[in-house]
Amino acid sequence: MKKFDIKGAAERLKGQPASKAAFQNGAMASVLTAVVLAAVILVNLLVGALPSRFTQWDMSQSGLYSISDTTKDLLNGLEQDVTFYYMAQSGYESDSVVTYLDRYTQQSSHLNWEQIDPAVNPTFAQQYNAQNASEGSIIVVCGERSKVIDAYDLYTYDYSNYYTTGSYEVLFDGEQQLTSAVYYVTTSDLPKLYALTGHGEQSLSYDQQNALTMQNIELEELSLVSAESIPEDAAGVIIAGPTVDYTADDVELLRTYLNGGGKLLLLSDTSVNTPNLKALLAEYGLSPMEGLVVEGDASHHARGYNYYLLPDVQYHEATSGLDDLYVLLPYAQAIQTTEVENVTVDSLLKTSSSAYVKSAGYDMTTTEKEEGDLEGSFDLAVAATKTIDEDTEAKLVWINSSVILDQNMNALVGGGNDQFLLGCMTWLSGQDSGILIAAKSLSSEVLTVPAAQASLWGNLTTIVLPVICLVAGAAITIKRRRQ
Repeated sequence: MKKFDIKGAAERLKGQPASKAAFQNGAMASVLTAVVLAAVILVNLLVGALPSRFTQWDMSQSGLYSISDTTKDLLNGLEQDVTFYYMAQSGYESDSVVTYLDRYTQQSSHLNWEQIDPAVNPTFAQQYNAQNASEGSIIVVCGERSKVIDAYDLYTYDYSNYYTTGSYEVLFDGEQQLTSAVYYVTTSDLPKLYALTGHGEQSLSYDQQNALTMQNIELEELSLVSAESIPEDAAGVIIAGPTVDYTADDVELLRTYLNGGGKLLLLSDTSVNTPNLKALLAEYGLSPMEGLVVEGDASHHARGYNYYLLPDVQYHEATSGLDDLYVLLPYAQAIQTTEVENVTVDSLLKTSSSAYVKSAGYDMTTTEKEEGDLEGSFDLAVAATKTIDEDTEAKLVWINSSVILDQNMNALVGGGNDQFLLGCMTWLSGQDSGILIAAKSLSSEVLTVPAAQASLWGNLTTIVLPVICLVAGAAITIKRRRQ
């Protein structure tokens, strides 16, 4: 008869619960692992579905992919659908443009973009008269209106330091271009300014005209010699530094236009006497002081040239876009104001209280202050509003130095002169001067570390920290073996 192995049975009974517990623990671990993996996958799917503005941060120094508050305000008010067609072959699209279009169109449910491969769809651009646009261009469409942003217009170049460093900076102008285009295709009534000719007036520079285009303001030349009146569609007229006076008939056309609610921007050439134009200005309580203004405060003029004035910018809707920019006004005359019924005059540019007037003007023998020179704070640019009737106002901006048009002067103040001019023109035409947005740099600043610091941090990361880790690891290992 076979003996019953009590000891073996006990061991088998004793081991059974341990195996069962091990199985249960393993099963639980597997379930937890599956749950964690499922949760990770679900979170990744949810995060992937979020707009890129919530999952990607703009770490570029210039905020290359960030959207300004100006653009957000415009897009938040959209009531029409706008589509951006990016004309680029598949595989040759710009990552910067694609990323920016993604972020831009996420600002409004009325915006979307689509990439069109011109090699696959060669006739697509023709329906928007964009067949000659460069590859990489963007066609902005809203209903029947469209605007083409050429690929080359997405970038601008800053040569301000070229002569000192031999290099230039590439700027990405995508936001300005897209925002301007959205404004254009969603607005049917765009203002038109007329630049008057026939009296030796100066022409606006390419950059100044381009700024108006970006502001969606049309510019057209008009000769008063052959015109019977200022066109009814004129949102304003520009007189830019005439070298001869306007005739009495010309001034009468301007007077009639203004009395009907017209708008005028006058830039005076201070070396030219224009009595007929002065008579028109006098009706608004404005007149020039004889002589040129010189600054006695060094912080209000360019270094070495105390008649290259850096006036204080006064608070006004026309100056709202200047921010911290200067305006440089050489060879300027002071503007005197007198009270006239129904006319309100606001100062735009004003000298310091240390300025003085050299009555000899261009014939002065010294720019130093002399006995008899009138001293004080003088207006150099003003905005006048005349109430014609309950529903009609005439507006006039007078800048008493046409040298403000000089692009060399503009460069010395980082574009402040052009920005001021644009603000005046947009105020006169009734446009919003806040649409302009600065281009953003595509270049990266190089981090320069002194040699001593480079050596210190190099030794710390390649020698000291690894040694500390090795010693700590050895100490922990020895301690565990002794336990």
